[in-house]
Order: sequence, then C-alpha cells, then structure tokens
Amino acid sequence: MTIPAIGKFEISVIDSKNTFFVLDAPGAEGYVIGRSDSKSNYIPDIDLNDSDGLEKGVSRRHAVLVHSQGSISVIDLASVNGTFLNDSRLEPHKPYELHAGDELILGTLPLIFHPKPE
Repeated sequence: MTIPAIGKFEISVIDSKNTFFVLDAPGAEGYVIGRSDSKSNYIPDIDLNDSDGLEKGVSRRHAVLVHSQGSISVIDLASVNGTFLNDSRLEPHKPYELHAGDELILGTLPLIFHPKPE
C-alpha cells in the first residue's frame, strides 16, 4: 500500500524503541531528512543527529520526502553514502514512491515508514 500524501505518517529508526517522527504528509516544500550541524547552524526538518546520524553516514541534507502524484516519495539529494530503499540504492534526484513498511537506509541508518491512522 502506498503512503498517501494526506493525513499523517510515521518514520521510525529501526532498532530504536524511542526514536520516531510523526508528520503530516509533505506539502509543496517537502521534508529534508539529514542531521544537524552546529558549525553551520543547519537543522533539517527530520534531524537524525540524535540517532548517531554522523557515525552512520547520514549527510546534513541526505534525502527529501515529497508529495508526488498523490503519494509520498523519497528523493536522494546526491548524498555521499547513498540512500537505499528496500536494499536498492536510489539514483540521486529521482523520486521513488514509498509504501507502508518500506525500509529506507540513509548511509547505514535504517528507517521504516508507516501511515498513521487518525
């Protein structure tokens, strides 16, 4: 099942019971996923710094979640260590539709996506 671009969805860090994000479906701007950087004062919309993002190879601006043709898609932002969707490396700057239960790996940090019933 695709994750619809309406309502809420949840992103969980796999192997972490306490790290998850509940978000409204992305609008026109989308959500940047990455890690904060105190030297440049950069903070992404979804900050994975507290989930060992730096150690696991997450770039400051690693990927973006966007509204695309009625569902949520992910786009790799030419990250250094790559973005993987269900074990397949994503081509940078190309949208890939997300489905419930998809595993997204940024560098080596695994995430899972689910729609969130209201």
